[in-house]
Amino acid sequence: MHRHLPPFPAIRAFEASARHCSFKLAAEELCLTNSAISHQIKTLEDYLGTRLFFREVRGVTLTESGKSYLAELTDVLDRLNDATTHVRRSDTAGPLSIRATPGFAARWLMPRLAGFIEAYPEIELRISGSAKPADFAKEDVDIEIRWGCQQSEGLLVDPLLVATRFPVICPSLLARGPPLRKPDDLRHYTLLHDEADNAWSHWLDQAGANFEKTNSGPRFEHCDLLLRAAAEGQGVALAFDVLVEADLASNKLVSPFDISLPPAVIYSVVSPESWSYRPNVKAFRNWVLVEADAA
Repeated sequence: MHRHLPPFPAIRAFEASARHCSFKLAAEELCLTNSAISHQIKTLEDYLGTRLFFREVRGVTLTESGKSYLAELTDVLDRLNDATTHVRRSDTAGPLSIRATPGFAARWLMPRLAGFIEAYPEIELRISGSAKPADFAKEDVDIEIRWGCQQSEGLLVDPLLVATRFPVICPSLLARGPPLRKPDDLRHYTLLHDEADNAWSHWLDQAGANFEKTNSGPRFEHCDLLLRAAAEGQGVALAFDVLVEADLASNKLVSPFDISLPPAVIYSVVSPESWSYRPNVKAFRNWVLVEADAA
């Protein structure tokens, strides 16, 4: 059966314009120009052989034909949306195993994960925490959030988070301890270390400190343990800005100096290139990249 269907771009322009009672707002929603919206509406009116809008100084209003057409289209578009959602979810349904470093999982991923679950309730997420790079051929891991951004043959590696790094301290420790007016004053405090690097030496050099205390103090396996120790007043830690936002906002931690290490990529999202077509893998990769961009 041959169907007499109008051009879909014109339908989208009409529906948005009718909903907003404005070509301008419809253009903003659809990322088009006002003239493009006006042209699409004219195309649709010519196709239908009837006027859909009254053009007025302060906007547009629907004609009787426009009102009737909108009512029919709304039902059609709602059913199209439901059908699309059903197919999309059936394609993505099933388990998806995510491995992330423990600090990233606890401090960045978990507070945002509800958004993904709401968008893709059919995906059965399995989250594990490890700093060890995944062996995708031997382990049950579909996507990994990996420290750094090293490209590797056969893997799709996208930079995820760029961060700066600066000292943080518990307010109560700062209040009862020696004053922290300049970086050299850190000599009077315990420095807490991430065992993955020796970032204190880099920060102290950049800050112009004149003491050597970079190797003393407890070392922690990952940044969540490190920052928890700092929040409990055990010493001063170096924190990545994107991982400590909540602690700074709640005043669990404060930054005594306005001196940061240069921005650097600290995490990447990794999966085998051959799996990139899988709907559930693509869904999570796209989601986490958009979340990181927003952050």
